Amino acid sequence: MTEQVTGQKSNEPSSDEYDVVIIGGGASGLSAGVFTARYGFKTLILDRGASAIQRCYSIGNYLGFLAIDPTAFLKLARGHAQYEGCEIVDDLVVEVEESETESEAESRDRDRFQIKTQDGHELTAASVIAASAYNADYLSGLDEGSFHEAGTHPVECDEATGRTAIDGLYVAGWLSGSPHQVIICAGHGARVAKALIHDYRMNDGFWEEVAKYWDWQVEGGTYGDESWRKHIDDWIESTIPEDETVSEERRERITEAITTERLGFQLSDEERKQRTKDGQALIREHLLDAKPMQTYK
Repeated sequence: MTEQVTGQKSNEPSSDEYDVVIIGGGASGLSAGVFTARYGFKTLILDRGASAIQRCYSIGNYLGFLAIDPTAFLKLARGHAQYEGCEIVDDLVVEVEESETESEAESRDRDRFQIKTQDGHELTAASVIAASAYNADYLSGLDEGSFHEAGTHPVECDEATGRTAIDGLYVAGWLSGSPHQVIICAGHGARVAKALIHDYRMNDGFWEEVAKYWDWQVEGGTYGDESWRKHIDDWIESTIPEDETVSEERRERITEAITTERLGFQLSDEERKQRTKDGQALIREHLLDAKPMQTYK
């Protein structure tokens, strides 16, 4: 599979339906997008407006960088998000509304939220992550205007997970009230994305212990033999809540999902080397002023 990875923003979204729409393309929004896209969610990041990172003279407290130009940092981070599958579009969100649904099942579909943009795009999404640093006025119409007062900061949410009182709506980064440092915002965006994935899995029939999703990579061949499969079966059986009845069909479905998921965490030596080379190419392009490489394989 070949991805177009430039670190630049596009002018148009490729679709009007997404699993996740992230509002804001700073550290928290881009970090959240890496996790949601890696999970398999169709993810769009909308990024226009006042940028907190661009107001920095230099970023000097991000682990691994003694100093990095804010523009270069954003291009590098966009490139990572694009590499994992995110679309990043230069557009400003002006309004987020909840769609009218007839059932809880429908509310989990891609049309739970309607998003309107400055350039006239009307999009739908199952989940929204608000990650704009300064302005959240686009949320002021939710819940008949009672959810968020225009001009206020931060947005009311559970700061640790970004969950709000509106199902499917999350807040990441400084907008949540968390500290306003780039590295903290990036970590918070990842945590919010993991909360979103957890909630999706719970709605899909996973129970608490198996709803947790970690996203790691192991050497190819680590998983898959009979003893490993038995370990997965035994572990899943041990996690079933004592006060919950889980049908055989549901247990088998979750076991298959977990097994497939863990097998997907394996990375061949060739794949690991390729990801390393692609990462080095991104650094050369955006930090070392080398000739741009537009496409990574």
